[in-house]
Amino acid sequence: MNSKQIFEIALGLEKPWFIKEIIMTKADGTNQGQIDIYIDFERGFKFAGGKTHDTVERSWQHLNFFQHRCFLHAR
Repeated sequence: MNSKQIFEIALGLEKPWFIKEIIMTKADGTNQGQIDIYIDFERGFKFAGGKTHDTVERSWQHLNFFQHRCFLHAR
């Protein structure tokens, strides 16, 4: 199991959603460390409201993972 799979389970993501990228910044003397998780959906997936044409990426802070601040980014 890789880190993307672990975070998908921790976040409760199910198809069509998946983790595209994880960027982790280690803690140092000036910050506590940060995890940025980029979530995407399978190309061509049709949601209940129909096909998705335009999407805007949004970001929000999630609960911390371990001692790291965590931000989710999704379109």
